Amino acid sequence: MSRLIILIAIACIALILWHKIKSASGEQRKKLIFWSIIGSVAGILAILAATGHLNIITAMIAGAVAMLPRLMHFAKYIPFISRLYQQNKQSQGQNQHQTPPAAGKQKMTTDEAMEVLGLKPGYDKEEVKQAHRRMMQKVHPDRGGSDYLAAQINKAKDTLLG
Repeated sequence: MSRLIILIAIACIALILWHKIKSASGEQRKKLIFWSIIGSVAGILAILAATGHLNIITAMIAGAVAMLPRLMHFAKYIPFISRLYQQNKQSQGQNQHQTPPAAGKQKMTTDEAMEVLGLKPGYDKEEVKQAHRRMMQKVHPDRGGSDYLAAQINKAKDTLLG
């Protein structure tokens, strides 16, 4: 019975908040939404703590903390992948029926190749091979990656080594 009363109280609070947010304008609406979310999160945490189920949240936080170093490792590839994605999107936007440009059609400069592989000036052949191997492991088509990205990485390696 107490659960039903709590559920009805939560529904009434939600309806009152909905009405206030709907009738508010501009900055006031943003402020109400922000504090409603904060209040909801605090209320859920309080209920979980009172019922002894807060360990679910701590397990989720521990999992997120454990994954953080791995996510930070991949963060350095975001600009490269974003740039290639935008180039691919632009080429598809120009002509809907064309596929992404083949690897051999355009000449890649040394600066572009170093950017693709994440190398700095003064690289040697071994660094190029290691960077190529590392990038291909992440974007290889056999592992669910893109043919276009793999072709760009191969072209960058060929430009720097050839």
